[in-house]
Amino acid sequence: MTTRRNFLKSALVAAAGATGLNRLAADQEAPVQVDRRPLGRIKAEISILGLGLGSAYTRPWQDRPEESHALLNMALDHGVNYWDTARGYGPSERMIGPVVEKRRDEIFLVTKSGNRDYDGFLRDVEASLSDLQTDRIDLLHIWNLPADADLDRIENGALKAVRRLKDEKVIGHFGISGHSGAGILMDAIHRFDPDAVLTVFPCTREDDGRYEDELLPLARERNMGVIAMKMVRHARNADLEGSDLIRYALSLPGIHCGVVGLDIEAHLRENLKMATDFKPLSDMESASICRRAQEALAHVPRPWERPGYQDGTPA
Repeated sequence: MTTRRNFLKSALVAAAGATGLNRLAADQEAPVQVDRRPLGRIKAEISILGLGLGSAYTRPWQDRPEESHALLNMALDHGVNYWDTARGYGPSERMIGPVVEKRRDEIFLVTKSGNRDYDGFLRDVEASLSDLQTDRIDLLHIWNLPADADLDRIENGALKAVRRLKDEKVIGHFGISGHSGAGILMDAIHRFDPDAVLTVFPCTREDDGRYEDELLPLARERNMGVIAMKMVRHARNADLEGSDLIRYALSLPGIHCGVVGLDIEAHLRENLKMATDFKPLSDMESASICRRAQEALAHVPRPWERPGYQDGTPA
């Protein structure tokens, strides 16, 4: 029988500091579980808190595999099943692969490829499967659409690869990601009809509020999964709690999950608490946080507007 990984190989040929983590791992009490939401039309029940496995995770943990795996297992023990990585996140896929292999059925596994061409996209997915030690990906994003993205090229390349991968059940669903303006994402939604979108929802209402006022209603209309990123942006500059900034995004109608970089145990614990028996912000609380953040961050450059910035690097 042809395996999914063998399918990819055939297609490519044809196409040309965490102290206390050991104690936590040995803890016999069943951990309290974070809240979950169905991911739009995908319907999978995912944790409202997602693990961001970019540089916030890779930089401190790259040379400490046992501790990093203990931290991953701690999150998973608390029901954090939405794991967000990418082909472009350096060693991320290789780092989490051993845990994925052991606990695959507990994880909603998400990765991304920035390759726009058919064969290049398939090569990326083949490499991801190998590094992640799995034969399937639950959600695969066409990664990082800039404002001037060549949608024709994507449609004739990466998107064709995505549709074949879905047909062969190598991937369950596909999405798009980006942080360069709501307009290009809405164009891609109309043209590609993805199952999900991953984009920025900081409380400062980027792009004059178009992410919240235009993109989010479009996604709700299509019952798409919506995953928020870049929520915790310079919280100290605004004298705001990072958990409140995450709550802001998770309180927006239509957002199913917020991805937060997995760095240290203390931050993970704080976020686990916020995501358990989740309490949405009131409209008044949201407006207050938005106002304070906009005032405090008015002259602070957006990290993702730096030249060469990509998802997965520190914000």
